[in-house]
Amino acid sequence: MNIRRNQFMNFGKSMKQLVLLGIFIFSVSAAVAQSQSSSSNPYVRLGNKAIMDGDFKAAVNALEKVKNPDTLVTYMLGYSQIRCADYNKAINSFTKLLSQSPNNFSAYYWRGKARNTLAIQGESKLSETERNKMLQESIEDFTNAIKLNPDDLSYYQSRGMAYRDLGILQGTNSTAVYDKDQASAAYQKSIDDLQHVLSANSKREDLAKEIKKVKIYKSNLSK
Repeated sequence: MNIRRNQFMNFGKSMKQLVLLGIFIFSVSAAVAQSQSSSSNPYVRLGNKAIMDGDFKAAVNALEKVKNPDTLVTYMLGYSQIRCADYNKAINSFTKLLSQSPNNFSAYYWRGKARNTLAIQGESKLSETERNKMLQESIEDFTNAIKLNPDDLSYYQSRGMAYRDLGILQGTNSTAVYDKDQASAAYQKSIDDLQHVLSANSKREDLAKEIKKVKIYKSNLSK
């Protein structure tokens, strides 16, 4: 159990960083281009340039100064906050965006990523109960993204990984939220989501290996 607990608390930062860097870079670039062509606000222009230069701290500093930001600016701010590992602020930004644009599946996705990452950070001051709640909220965000855009397989993969993280937390008997039955159900849902992605791309050896791991975690619950 200690091995799995350590895996939960120190889960693959490099993989998370790659996901955060790559999945929506095209969307963000397109948003930046649109904003550059339409905005006369100097802070928006500074934020645009900073994002294109990869300086997300400068982007946050600029975009936070925009008064009455539209949904595009709020989206770019939330994304930049994630890239600066300021997940609480990112959650707030995407929550604000969703209050303005409730069908924005990208906002649900990114809020889900921020919640998932924050929940599994070893250095986070969240209690185990709070981590459990945040993982469930992350899964809910990914589910909403899937409902709005069911063809994007990255949403299923992210939800599958969040279910796996939830299973690890709930399946560790030294935690305050230990529940073997709920952990088993979370692991199965993780397997289902990851298998859905793998079925669409059988060459994803990384997912095949991850599914095997989750199956082992699930089987170990009965030992």
